[in-house]
Amino acid sequence: MDVIDRRSTLLLGAAAVGIVAIPKRAAAAMYGSDAGAEIMPGIRLVELGKRESMISAYKEIAMLDLIFAPGAVYPEEAMQHDMVCQCVEGELQIKQGAMEFSVKPGDVYSCGKGTTEQATNAGSEAAVMRVIEMHA
Repeated sequence: MDVIDRRSTLLLGAAAVGIVAIPKRAAAAMYGSDAGAEIMPGIRLVELGKRESMISAYKEIAMLDLIFAPGAVYPEEAMQHDMVCQCVEGELQIKQGAMEFSVKPGDVYSCGKGTTEQATNAGSEAAVMRVIEMHA
């Protein structure tokens, strides 16, 4: 058996660190590819729960996740409820009326009933939008 010198040890250590440091893809890590129901091409809906609202203006609140495959577009439409949205994974391009902006993990924004919105996943990995709907 050959003796390992200091230089070989350092090279082996650096190689081991390099293997451990390889980043993992974050593509919809929280869901499998068949989670929820496909509501349109490339977009899946996962219903997380509903409950009677303690806010007097609303009868019920519902929480759901929308999983966007890369390139998926939720077409522009009027919102049926007031809602609060959060990007949980990935990045989405949002168009609300004349305003356009990007949301990244942790970003929160709101939509009023009747406002129009379009959401696009222009990235190369899946994106997850969490939605809390307030039903009047």
